[in-house]
Amino acid sequence: MEKWLNSWSLGLSADLNDFTMIKKAGFEGIEILAEQKNAVQYLKYASDLDLKVGLHLPFHDLNLATPDAAVYERTLSVLTEWIANLAEYDGKHATFHGGYAWFSEERNESLFRVEERIIKLNEVAKHHGIDLLLENLIPDKLNYCHHIASNLEEWIDLITAANIKACLDLGHLDLMGNDLKAAIDKLAGTLGAVHVSENDGRSDLHLLPGDGNHFTVGLESYLEDRHFGGPIIYEINPYRYSIQDIVNHLSNYNSTVR
Repeated sequence: MEKWLNSWSLGLSADLNDFTMIKKAGFEGIEILAEQKNAVQYLKYASDLDLKVGLHLPFHDLNLATPDAAVYERTLSVLTEWIANLAEYDGKHATFHGGYAWFSEERNESLFRVEERIIKLNEVAKHHGIDLLLENLIPDKLNYCHHIASNLEEWIDLITAANIKACLDLGHLDLMGNDLKAAIDKLAGTLGAVHVSENDGRSDLHLLPGDGNHFTVGLESYLEDRHFGGPIIYEINPYRYSIQDIVNHLSNYNSTVR
């Protein structure tokens, strides 16, 4: 299993020295958050240092579940452009959000649309040699809208139907209310990557493992049992932790997640 870092954790103005620091610390890859202003520059830094790269596709103002044709066409165009851009840097995976129903009552109709649209997006990804990874999201407890996918069954059903893989976000899984080992067992061979952070069980705080409610304990053992070979990606709050904090933590990683 490789240790990666999501570029969100580097902040808004990381430079080549920061990328050099994380490579020397033992991170083998970077998942670039496409919504960052410097995302393209970050791809170039990673390439210059021979770091492996993946992409977290943009999702704000985009919605794969929308009933609005114009919004969907814009969404597909933006995601397609980013997938092509990633392929130019020999990236292998693109993590994405499934979108959201405008109202929770529209959930079922949205799921049909999302499944069809993921299949179409996956055709684009396969053309470029990219694996699509659907990330689990936090349920809206007010029931105002429905984030896709924010329950385990829905998530696995979409992954299976579209023949894609999963990005397991541990902070989100905690807030979904699911057990870590049970979720990994159910995902089995569809698991493509893991986003690692902790929270307090109430909010998505993106804390370093060990600084929250210890939801990540046992992670690597569970993954080894399933012969997982994908990246474990730190997705840590840059407004609480410095790059040096994250680098310092890496040496204690096994003691906090095994």
